[in-house]
Amino acid sequence: MPDEESLDRTVATLILFGVWATIVVAPMFTAADPPPWELQLGTTAVVFLVIGRMWDLEVERVLDGITISTDGGQPRDDDRED
Repeated sequence: MPDEESLDRTVATLILFGVWATIVVAPMFTAADPPPWELQLGTTAVVFLVIGRMWDLEVERVLDGITISTDGGQPRDDDRED
C-alpha cells in the first residue's frame, strides 16, 4: 500500500505532467497555435525540475552510471603494442 506521502507525490506529478502536456504537447495534435518557445522551454524546465526533486532523481547519479569515452576510439598510449 502506498503511504500518504507517495500518494501526494503521485497526484502532484500527474497534475504537473498534465499541465506540461497541455502547454507543450497538445498544440501538436490540435489546430491551436503553439505557445512561444520561451514558455515551452520554461515550462519544461520547471516541471521536470520539480518532478526530479520530488522523486529524488539527480543527474549526477544517472551520469555516474554512464561511461563516456573521449579518446576518439583510438587506443591510449599505454594500451598500444609496440
